[in-house]
Formats: sequence, structure tokens, C-alpha cells
Amino acid sequence: MQDKILVVDDDPGIRSTLAELLEGLGYEAPTASDGLEAVGLLDSGPYLCVLTDIMMPNMTGLELIKKIKAHDVSMPVIVITGYASLEIAIDAMKSGASDFLSKPFKIKQIELILNKVKREKQILEENKRFADELQLHRLIDNLVGQIEDKSQEITSLQAISERITNLKGIRDLVAAVEDVTSELLDDSEVCFYPLNRKTEKLINPNGGKELDLEDGMINGNVISRINPDSSGIHAYDITFPFMIEGQLFGALKVLSHRIFEDSENDKIAYLLQRTAERMENIALYEGLYENILSTLKSMAMILDARDPHTSQHSTRVTSLSTTLGKHLDLTEDDMDILYIAASLHDIGKVGIPDSILLKTGKLTNEEFDVIKKHPDLGADIIKPITPMLNETYIIRHHHERYDGKGYPAGLIGEEIPLLSRIIALADAFDAMTSDRPYRKGLSFDKAFQEILRCKGTQFDPDITDVFLEHISEM
Repeated sequence: MQDKILVVDDDPGIRSTLAELLEGLGYEAPTASDGLEAVGLLDSGPYLCVLTDIMMPNMTGLELIKKIKAHDVSMPVIVITGYASLEIAIDAMKSGASDFLSKPFKIKQIELILNKVKREKQILEENKRFADELQLHRLIDNLVGQIEDKSQEITSLQAISERITNLKGIRDLVAAVEDVTSELLDDSEVCFYPLNRKTEKLINPNGGKELDLEDGMINGNVISRINPDSSGIHAYDITFPFMIEGQLFGALKVLSHRIFEDSENDKIAYLLQRTAERMENIALYEGLYENILSTLKSMAMILDARDPHTSQHSTRVTSLSTTLGKHLDLTEDDMDILYIAASLHDIGKVGIPDSILLKTGKLTNEEFDVIKKHPDLGADIIKPITPMLNETYIIRHHHERYDGKGYPAGLIGEEIPLLSRIIALADAFDAMTSDRPYRKGLSFDKAFQEILRCKGTQFDPDITDVFLEHISEM
């Protein structure tokens, strides 16, 4: 008789995908579109477990968990989540959920979680049989021990997941895999070997010769063998294949004096799975991000092309801003944000009519009011792009003044974002030193004098000092 797994999600595509994956693994997979429908299906069990989304109409996943536990306290509940909702998944586990299944779904991850559910179910069934034979106080002690072990396991897995999902670089992720494995397996030697796709061999990171792939590794099989050259300290050689999208990416080799327990193997498998998912997401994110950024930069180039008198303005402001940022000892993350925000600081001018933007004479007050809308327009263009929330804020306030007389919000002093204050000075300097149809640009010396005159009123005094000390010498 096939085990049944109830799938609950208001997204029909996710329900269908999960049901198809589960059926392919040999399970029956009835589905429900929300918590209310799921409650109505509980009596049609028994179920091996319930997979549920959190955010659903009519009844949320958290409410459903309470209903399920009231119906059957031992029923495992697996929360369907993405990286962005990891904290919600953790809250759900505090409410009684057993684990969480992250999107996008992977067969290996589903198998790992369901195998754990089966083992835990078997343990619970054995405990139930023993309960008739053991005294009540021994049963209570046993259950308390299991709860503590499960709590420690969840805490350990959460720590692994958080540690991996907070990293951005491939090298950092590989280093984290080695570090976490070393912490999990005391007195073991751990090393990650990347795959050389040209030679189909494992690259030795210590500079030795490449290692041949062992039989079965290409298909994701863990290889365990006794090391004949060992003195006994590291008698066992265990190789864990690291797979991404079903393809071998590398291998984690562990030399140990003992065979690992199933729980330790499960944790390493979980670690590698989370790392693979993180690498996939980084690759997807970076590809999408680069496409978006390329499009926006093209828009900025089109903007420069509209007015030959401001050609290359964004490029010069970006160069000047990032030079200032280096002298101000900004972090690497802030430097990345500054580079993008400076490159796109005037993108809102695409919404300014040519009759105003390209006017050769003096602007009327009404026309200048229209020009003053471009920081808000630019921020509104960038705002829908979630990865650029910081850049949105910086662009919106790059025309604020230190004395509060700027626009659009009239922010004062350090109320203005630091990166906006940097761009404001760079923007003003380039504007002063560039020729316009109605005036010739100032010399650098006169522009430096003007920057000094406006120190503490238009410009941040500290940034001004750094500018005058370093930029004027260039």
C-alpha cells in the first residue's frame, strides 16, 4: 500500500509540480488549495506527512499546523518555503512543523526529507510498542530525550542553513562546506576537490596531481573505502559527490578514524544540498541582476545622448564618486551600491520633456520645478527592482543639501544617506566644470574654491575635506 502525502498550496502550479514529483517517488499525493480544504481531507488519511505553504487565503499554513496537531499530534508537517521566507519557516517549526522544503524543488532534497520522516515515524511506532511494556516514567524520559535530540538537530540544521544562505561568493561557500563538515566530524580531515571538466578528474587544491573519479561518483553515489596507506589515524576515506542540477561539480573528501552515523551522513547531505541550491540561486540572481543593470545603463547612455552638453556626465560622476568612496574607506558592499547609484543617478531625467531638459536659456521657476522631479522619477524607475532598494534610496536623495535646502525631501545633515552626499558633491563638481550652451565651465581651481565656499551648507564638511585633500591633487 502506497504512503499518502497531502500537498497544500494555493498555487496550482506548485501543487501540480509537487504532486508529480511525489508520485514519481511512489507516493499518493492528494492536494488541497488552502488550509480549509486540507482540514476536510485529514480524515481521508492516514498520511505519511503534510506539505503546506504558509501564506494562503482562508486559512494560513500556521493555522493549518495547529489544526493538524489537534487532529494528530504525531503527524509530521513539512513547510514549503523559499530563501526569502526562511524566518517564517523557522517560526512554523516552533509551532510544530517538522522541517521545511525549499523552492525550487529538488528530487534529492525531497527524498532526504521524506526518508527522515519515515525513520522518525518508525521510531515513533517502536516507541508506541514499547510504551505497553515500559513504565510511564521511562516512557516520559525517552520522549524528553527524543525531543531534546530533535530540537538539537533542528537547531543544527537551521545554523547550517543560515550560515550557507548568508554567503554570496562561490569560494566562500566552498570554504564554509569544509569548515562546517570539520565541525560536524571531529578529528577528521576535510578537503573539497573541484571537478576539472576537461580532464574529468578532481583538482587537488593543494597542488598535487588530479584524482581519478571513482565508479558511481558521477551519478552522485557516496564512496566509502578503507585507506590501505593509513596508519590507523585516518583509516576511512569517504567521498561525498557535490551535485548541481544533476551534474557533478566536485567532491568533498573526508578522512576519518571511524565510520559515520546515519545522522552525520544526513547532515553532510543536507549541507551539500543547501550549498548547491545557494550556488544555483547566486548564478540565477547574478544573471538576472546583470541583465537588469545592463538595461538601466543603456537607458542612462540614451539619456546622455539626448543632450550632447552632458555627454559622459554619468561616467564622470561615477568615477569621481567611487574615488571619493575609496578615500572614505567605504565597505565593499557600499562601494558596489555607490557605483550603481552614481551610474544611474540622473536616470529620472528620461521623464523630463526635451523642451525643458535641452533648453539653452535660463529655466523659469515652473520649468525648474519639473527638473526637480527627476530624483523621484529615477527612484520610482528603480524601486520595483527588489535587489536595488538601497540604490533607490540613494538616487532619490542625491540632490539634498547639507543645510536642508535641497530636494526632494529637504533632509538635513546626516539625515541624508552618506552615499547620496558623496554623489551630490561629485555631481555638482562635474556640473560646474562642464561647458553649457549658456556658460563656459569653471576651471578646476575655481570649482575647488566654490566647493570650499559651500562646505557645511550645500556639502557635507567631512566629505568636502576628503575631496579637497585628495581630488584636488589628482
